[in-house]
Amino acid sequence: MMKFIYIIIFSFIGTGLYAQERFFTFTERWMASSALEFDDHYAIIGTGSIDNDNHITITRISKVGEHIDNQHIPVNNTIESEILYQQALSCYNQQKVMGVTVINESESLVKARRLFLNNDLSIVIDSSWQYVSPEGNQSKMFITHQTQANTIIHGLNYYTGSVVKSTLLSTDTLGNVIWESNFACGAYCWMEPRHIHPAHDGGYIITHTEQRNSNNGPGIDDHDVVNIIKTDSLGAEQWRIHPGGEGDPYTSNHIVLQPTDDGNYLCVWADNFWKTSSVGHYNFNPDATIWLAKIAPNGNKIWEKNIQEQIDEWGVDAGGYAMRQMIRTSDGNFAITVNWGIFKINQEGDIIWARYYNPSNIEPSYEQIFYYRIYGINETSDEGFMLTGEFEAYPGTDFSEYIQTGFALKVDEYGCLEAGCQEDDPIVSVEVPVLSEHKLLIYPNPANDYVTIDYTVSKSDAADLSIIITDILGKEVHQEKLSYSQDEIVISTNRLPQGQYFCMLKSGNNILNTNKIILIK
Repeated sequence: MMKFIYIIIFSFIGTGLYAQERFFTFTERWMASSALEFDDHYAIIGTGSIDNDNHITITRISKVGEHIDNQHIPVNNTIESEILYQQALSCYNQQKVMGVTVINESESLVKARRLFLNNDLSIVIDSSWQYVSPEGNQSKMFITHQTQANTIIHGLNYYTGSVVKSTLLSTDTLGNVIWESNFACGAYCWMEPRHIHPAHDGGYIITHTEQRNSNNGPGIDDHDVVNIIKTDSLGAEQWRIHPGGEGDPYTSNHIVLQPTDDGNYLCVWADNFWKTSSVGHYNFNPDATIWLAKIAPNGNKIWEKNIQEQIDEWGVDAGGYAMRQMIRTSDGNFAITVNWGIFKINQEGDIIWARYYNPSNIEPSYEQIFYYRIYGINETSDEGFMLTGEFEAYPGTDFSEYIQTGFALKVDEYGCLEAGCQEDDPIVSVEVPVLSEHKLLIYPNPANDYVTIDYTVSKSDAADLSIIITDILGKEVHQEKLSYSQDEIVISTNRLPQGQYFCMLKSGNNILNTNKIILIK
């Protein structure tokens, strides 16, 4: 593998309260899947091979894009290790938990494993837990999401010999199973988990891609179908829908989802770009586009639309949409990554802005084929975004040898790599909701045994953040310190009696926002 660091830095002092840094840098290694922000640097997390020995790689980059160092963390008793999606990394207070897929050294079997890392990501504290499937031996980890102090949710799948089943698994921090649910989609169908979110009612909502091979046997992917599965708080399936349909040949792939403030869920998926025919070659789908739907808590589709007209207006149609992440931004909207860039949309699915990235400024051609694949997105403390992913180039006019390496791309609050790019945006009539400067959302509400508290504060009020819950007489029943870089916490309420409570979001002694909690036992 070719090893190199290549940096383009753009920086300016914005018109707001703080500087917006922008840069692009390669991060060595073959994939960068996620990023964490520290006070004075970013840590880019990826996996790759060093002298045929696979490691987790932490690349540290300063706030202006200068490379600081690389640290390679071996995972014990493995031949290879892989991080599949950004939700494989979870941060809960000072605890860092990462889900990985490894090839077990002693058995040469693919296994889903969980790692605990220290706060600065320099040491794997514990890597002993791995998933033992109820049938079959191989398993792959896609999602690791810590929801409470002693509860971790995993989304993984395992091979049974004829199908690949999806598993939603709740464990404590010691690896003891609290509950486990398995989901299948029929003969010769492979389920891949994409995202897990706490549902508004205390259950979970999980998205999948179903790789359906039923027409041609297990050797050929006939077409993909996306699904949404809603479970109760113990992982039992309540409903399942396929928002993009189940037809053949062109169906759906790469679904992402987020809860919305109105108690529903906004999901986004793409049409398949390719379809495998019965003779094993690929047919191009000229009508591939991006679709959105608002889903009610009972699984009914409230509305559906495609945004091809808006994509054309923004001039960012690159074909072959492959969405990896959808995050809620601090202003109450959503940012969605695709292979080549970002869409920012409001909660009704209208594009606020969209960006296409080619940071190396190489002209794509048959003589030089290359790809950018964005895997992770984080909103940064300066209200910009950090994107992480994989760059792949084949030998051609610009690269003399094959290259596969990770990258980090820091853009500003408008998604711009170059200052002021938003000044050339098309004029569109998208209503951006004006929200309170300090957001405090609580769900489910009414609640039973836990509540999720979703909060956002301004940078000027970021110091000494806390949540305080009192009963109706003003007696404090819970207090917890908050991190500005985090945006939600889950609090267990099973020890509290039924009744009405008040939740305060505070910065020092200043109350920023309040909300009511109703507990029903």
